[in-house]
Amino acid sequence: NNIAILMKSQGKYKEAFEYYEKGLRIKEIALGKNHPDTASSYNNIGTLFESQGKYKEAFEYYEKSLIIREIALGKNHPDTAASYNNIGSLFESQGKYKEAFEYYEKGLRIKEIALGKNHPDTA
Repeated sequence: NNIAILMKSQGKYKEAFEYYEKGLRIKEIALGKNHPDTASSYNNIGTLFESQGKYKEAFEYYEKSLIIREIALGKNHPDTAASYNNIGSLFESQGKYKEAFEYYEKGLRIKEIALGKNHPDTA
């Protein structure tokens, strides 16, 4: 994962994808397909695609991460909220503000349930 991050920061997206993909496969085998760390790997690949403007691919990986987090952590977990926020950001990047708002709002509602309305992460 660290090498993938390094490659991404240098604009070496193909190499970054290869390292992220390798990490994803290892986590799927070692931890299972529905483990929170596996969800994080899907999320990381989503960010890689988003940074390249490959929004369709980014959405597919973000959505997979969201589904896994809902299964593994529950629908009202802060990491599940983070997945909703990532998808919201993806839609915002594309100028799809209505969809972005819906995902951001869902993420906020989850954080309010999980952390409380007066928690700094719900501000």
